[in-house]
This record gives sequence, structure tokens and C-alpha cells, in this order.
Amino acid sequence: MEESVVSRRLEYEEKLERDRQNLQNIKDAMAKSAALSTNMASILNSFEDRLLRLENSVQPVYRRTQTLTRLQDNVAITLRELGSIVEYHHVADEVDQPIRDGPIVGDIESYLKLMDRVDKAKSFFQENNPGSMELANSAETFKIGVEKLLKEFRTILQQNGKTVPVKLMMDMAAGNADDEIIVEHLPGRIQDTLTKIANWLVNSAFNTEFLAVYFQSRSTLLNRSMTALREAVRHGGVNLPTKKPASAKDTPQRRPATNLFRREQTQRPRRMSLRDKTHTPTAASRSAQVPLEESVEGTYAFVTSCSVFYQLLVSERQLMQAIIPPQHHKTCFQQLLSTPLDFFIAEGENLNSAVKRVLSRNDYQAVLSGLKILQHLQQLLPQYQDLMKGLQGDPASRISVLTSLFENTCHKSLMEFCDYVKADPDKVSNMPKDGTVHELTSSTISFLQQCMELKDVIGKLLLPHDAAAQASRTCAPSRKALGSYFNKVLHVLTQNLEHKSNCYENPALQTIFRLNNFHFIHKSLTKSTDVLLVLEENTPDIEDNYNDMVGRERMKYQKVWSKALNCLMVSDQLPKETMSKSEREGVKEKFKGFNTEVDDLFRIQRSYAIPDESLRESVRQENIELIVPFYRTLLERYGNLPFTKNPSKYIRHQVTDVERILRSFFDASA
Repeated sequence: MEESVVSRRLEYEEKLERDRQNLQNIKDAMAKSAALSTNMASILNSFEDRLLRLENSVQPVYRRTQTLTRLQDNVAITLRELGSIVEYHHVADEVDQPIRDGPIVGDIESYLKLMDRVDKAKSFFQENNPGSMELANSAETFKIGVEKLLKEFRTILQQNGKTVPVKLMMDMAAGNADDEIIVEHLPGRIQDTLTKIANWLVNSAFNTEFLAVYFQSRSTLLNRSMTALREAVRHGGVNLPTKKPASAKDTPQRRPATNLFRREQTQRPRRMSLRDKTHTPTAASRSAQVPLEESVEGTYAFVTSCSVFYQLLVSERQLMQAIIPPQHHKTCFQQLLSTPLDFFIAEGENLNSAVKRVLSRNDYQAVLSGLKILQHLQQLLPQYQDLMKGLQGDPASRISVLTSLFENTCHKSLMEFCDYVKADPDKVSNMPKDGTVHELTSSTISFLQQCMELKDVIGKLLLPHDAAAQASRTCAPSRKALGSYFNKVLHVLTQNLEHKSNCYENPALQTIFRLNNFHFIHKSLTKSTDVLLVLEENTPDIEDNYNDMVGRERMKYQKVWSKALNCLMVSDQLPKETMSKSEREGVKEKFKGFNTEVDDLFRIQRSYAIPDESLRESVRQENIELIVPFYRTLLERYGNLPFTKNPSKYIRHQVTDVERILRSFFDASA
């Protein structure tokens, strides 16, 4: 055990000795490292001292070099500015003649560069030498240049500004709402030149005189374009296109207007068309004209110009926005549209007055012209309001006032028309001698049919005055108001016709007159289903009502045969072969009375008229079915009996003769 202890002790001592040796080596290495650090610190301190001495030596040189560089830059700047100042003194002389000569065609940029040089020189002398001769020369040259630019601006506008071709304007009028027709008022190169001049005048010369030049020139051209369009439509110079209203609502095509309400003879309305290349109508163009009639001259020209005027204003605003600087857009556009808008409003007011004048002559066809104008104004008013939004004085309100003017005129006219139908005088001189359809009936029905083409505008016009229509929940209120108006017109027409029939002394003619007119109304309603549907909104059984009226008049008409029927009446008892004198006289009176009555009725009623062929034939057939069977019975009962020595004196007609006579009623040539 001692040996193991000894061995472990020796082992520990050896390890301790090795550790001591390692510790000594570490101490030696640390001593060497400390010596090296001391040497390095000494070297660095020496280097730092040398750098400080070098910096102290170089710093004065650097400061002097920096000063020299600054002086050199100042000299360069001074020389450059001096060169500019010297150049300013010579600018007026150098550019005076080119500026006086004016811009070269197609090269406005070079001229504007010359003007920029003069502007800089003028600004320099204003700031540094206000009383110098150089300032006066520069200002004079600058003023001349501005005048030359204004003149160039005016000349370009005058030389390149053209009226819009009538053919293109008619395409605008004919186009649908989604169609886009681009109007190129000025070529792109010319427009670019005008834009550069305008921007330079505003930004560099602070001059706005060109604005008056621009809006006066464009306003004049716009007026001339609209005048050419109106004259072309009025004088039939181009083919007038048909167009659906901008509201995109379906509107039936217009029937040719018949001026039936006017009592005095009037000039025949002109046929109108617009040709593509010229404003003067020729034989070829007249042969291709669209038949249009207007009771108020100028109606179609104004209707056409309503939409075209709006589209031209839009195109003018786009052109103005491309040429005129933005800060002057509203002022310039307001001045541009002022005069054309004055003409447009004046023309509308004149047409409204013309409509009133024609209506004062009881020519109610004029209200259709007014309604057509009103329709277009109502459709375009929101677009005009959007176009003119933000302009001083709200110019669109003038169009709104014009629209209200036509609304008042048209509403008053519609009410007056109803009163006119109600109060049309019951004069014998105004009555047809043959009992045919009265002019008032045909013209009233025609008026209602034509109103259907403008049913929307009329319905809206009548709606504020119809409380029942406003409260309607079964159909569109405006349609209800229109139906109420139509029913009122037909009601007063029916009453007037009944009163007029009393002008005839003959009851048969009274009945024929009412029969013809009521049948005409009933037949017209069955053919004009659109009118009938509107009427049925308020009176669902109106067709049956008029059919019943026709039936009652046919029944009344048969009463004219009461005397003849009395002559044809025979007893059920068969006659004896040997007749007494009183019996023979009775038979003679029957034949004689029948012959006299038939001859009188035929003589009178063959001059009566039932213009409707089917009605005429049915009335004749009813007469035959009413009379012939009784006459046949009378003839069979007494024709072969010796009630007279001269049978031909009393039996003047056979059954076929009576039928032939009855078929000749209502035929003046029979």
C-alpha cells in the first residue's frame, strides 16, 4: 500500500513541476508582449506628432487654394453675368427687326424665343436701370412683339376658322345618344400654334386681350353655323333626317299633320329637306325630300338646332380647353356662348309667340309644334345645365325659363282645345248637308292620334293639374293624366255632336248625323289601339259605350219607317174574294200610302251620306230586312184580289223593286 502512495506522490510532483514550467513560459511571453506594446505606442506617438506638424504646414496652403478657387468662380460668374448684361444692351437692336416682321408661318417657337430674350432684357433694365434708354427700347420692342402675336392669333383664327358643314350638323341631329361625332374645328398644327401663343401671352406677357379675340371669333362662327343650319332646314336645302329623341324612349313616327282646325284658308306647309353639299334646293333634292308639315314655321329648324347647338357647344368647350390656359376657361366659355345663346333663346321665344298667334286663330295644330319643341327642350335641359355648371349668372337657367314658357303655352293650349271642342258653335252653315262626319269629329280624333306621338311630354305636362292621376297606383301617373284628358275631350265632343244634330229639322238626318259621327269615333278607336289603351286607363268600357251609342242611333233610325210600316200592317184574317167598298178603299190606301212614303224617303235620303261602306251596307240591309218581308206579305195578301180596276196604279213596285230602291238609299247618284 505504501508503494501505491509513493507512486501517486511522485506522479503529483511531476505534474506540479510541469505546471510550474508552463507558468514560467507564460510569464516570459507576457513580458515580451509588454515590451512590444511599449515600442508600438512609442512609434504611434511619434507618427502622430509628425502628422500634426504636416497638417500645420499644409493648412495655410489649403486655405489659400480654396480662396483662389472661390475667386476664380466669382470671376467666371462675373464674366458670364457681364456677358449677359452686355447682351441685354444689344438685344433690342438684334431682335427688333425680326420681331417687327412678325412670326414666320409654321415656326412660332423661334419667334417666342426672341420674345423671351426681349422679356429678360426688359426685366433686367426695369430692376437695375429703370430710366435707361435700353429699357425704353426693350419695352417698345416687347410691346410690338405682343401686338404681332395678338395679330397672328387673330389672323390664324380668321383664316382657319370655318363654319361647321350643314351635312355634319344634320348627322349630329340624326345620331343616337351613343353616337360620337367629332368636330375638328381647327387642324392639329394650327391648334398647337394657338395654344403656344395663348400660353406665352398669359404666362410671359400677362396679356389677356387674345381672349376677346378668341371668343368673338368662335362665337361668330358658331352663330353662322347655327344660322346656316336653320336656313337649310327652313328652305329645304338638305335631307332632313329622322331622329329618335335623346331620352332613348320609343316614340311612334310622326303622321303628316293635317291642319283641320283652321277656318280660313292657309298657305300649304312646305316640304323640307337638307341636302349634303349646298343650301339651295334643286329639282333633284326636292324629289328626295321627306314630307314634313308644320303649322308654325320654323318648328323643325328649332327642334333640329336644339340638339345640334348643345353638341357644338360641347365641341367648342373642348377646343377652348385645348387652346386657352385653364385659369381663363370659365370666363372665356361664358363669353363665347353668350351671343349664340341669346339668338337661341330669342328664336325659342319668337316661336312661342308664333304658336300663340296661330292658336289664337283656333288652329290647334300649332300646339303639336309647341309640344315637339317642349319635348326636345325637356330632354336636353339636364345636359345644358351640366355643360354650363359653374358659369356666372347660370346661363342654363335661361333655357329652363324657355322650357317653362313652352310648358305654360302648351298646357293652356290643351285646355283651350278642350274648351274649343266643347263650344264649337251649332250653326246650320257649319253643318254638312248630307249628315256625314263633321269636320270637328275627324280633326279631334286626328289631334288625339297625333298626341300619342308626344304622350310622355303631354302626360307630364298634365300631371301636376290632375290630382286623381297623381294618386293612381294602377298605372303610370302621367299616362293616367293623359287618359283623363282624352276622355274629357271625347266627352265634350260627344255632347257637342248631340247638340249639333239638333240643327237639322229632319229627325232622320239628325239620327244619320249622330250615327256617322259616333261610328267614326268608335271605328277610329278600334284602329288606334294606342289611343284606346290610354282611354281605357280611366274608362275601361269606353269602346263598348260608343258601340252602344251606334246601336241606339241605328234603332232610332228605324223609326223613320213607322209610317211605311203602318201602311204594310195587315190583319191575321184572310180577305174575302168579294171585298166591300170600304175594304177596297182600305187596301188602296195601304198601297198608296206605302208608295208615297217610300218615294219620299228615297227622294230625301238618297242625298244623305254614310261614308263608311260597311256601315252604309249594314243600314241598307237592316232597312231591307225591316220593310221587304211586310211588303211581300201585303203583296201576297192583296196583289191578286180585285180591289181596283187599275192595279198598276197602286201596285207600282214588286218585291225586287222595293229591295232595289232600299239599296239605293244614301247614294246621290241613284
